Amino acid sequence: MIEHAQVPLASLTTLRIGGPASRVVYVKDESEVREALKTASAEGLSWYVLGGGSNVLAPDAGYSGMVIVMQLPRMSFDDDEEGVLAIAEAGVPWDDFVREAASRHVWGLENLAGIPGSVGAAPVQNIGAYGTEIADTLLWVDALDPDTGEVVRLERDACELGYRDSRFKRNPGLIILRVAFRLRRDGAAKLSYKDLQKVLHDGVPLATPAEIGNAVRAIRAKKFPDLRVEGTAGSFFKNPVVSEETYGTLAAKHQGLPGFPGKSGVKLSLAWILDNVLGLKGLSVGGARLYEAQPLVIATSQGATAREVNELAEEVAARVKEAVNIDIEREVRALV
Repeated sequence: MIEHAQVPLASLTTLRIGGPASRVVYVKDESEVREALKTASAEGLSWYVLGGGSNVLAPDAGYSGMVIVMQLPRMSFDDDEEGVLAIAEAGVPWDDFVREAASRHVWGLENLAGIPGSVGAAPVQNIGAYGTEIADTLLWVDALDPDTGEVVRLERDACELGYRDSRFKRNPGLIILRVAFRLRRDGAAKLSYKDLQKVLHDGVPLATPAEIGNAVRAIRAKKFPDLRVEGTAGSFFKNPVVSEETYGTLAAKHQGLPGFPGKSGVKLSLAWILDNVLGLKGLSVGGARLYEAQPLVIATSQGATAREVNELAEEVAARVKEAVNIDIEREVRALV
């Protein structure tokens, strides 16, 4: 276990925002996670578990407790009678896991290529993109219960996965150690989204997991800020889900409004609303702005603050409420 004091949270999050954390420990296996928790308890420190820091808004004032950075590195792929059992520990970078699966010609994760963050954070958000989400392939999650010291195995249904939601997000006490997925050797490409259809129409081959993964990364590179240049947490807001009746009313008023029917209602394209109804691309507060290529994303320049991000997010929410009478939710979590 490696420990440092007064580490800027801006250096641990992709938004590049946040004051100093009193203590930061980097853990590489379960025993070190337990050691960190024991130390925090003995010293009366609150604690917060961080993976790749790609979906977190850290406060300008910093964090007075202990930040536990998960670096558990192992992953495995084993064939069995049901397909491929893929297991990755919480610290594995998500896209490394996707690339490894694709290199083995294993299907199921390729549409989720290019998403920043770690494997341990993936079930928390039930990450999803281009017609695929974690819930499609997740088998079980092993998590440490700090209150009992026991490792519990939660099957997929017990994880209560929803749209960018899970029991881990609503009740963050459990610490995810490893995640198992049921993948396939024989798969079929999921190309229903228009961005992928365009790639296919342009003559780019999309016949293997690796080809699809590379295409998705190229699409994302055009839509999301370059992390080498500026900060971002990816999509800052959730796409709202409304009733069929509400969608019908809005679609009649705003011609072309995309809607995607699902079990719980119709999912709207918030990016379309921000652009076509409100014209908010590029709206900024200080060093935070709605990204020009994808207004669902907040980009941050050097020196941006959490206060500026929050003010921008609140302004966006207020304008959406006024224009279409919908309350929008943040996808990004606050580090508290």
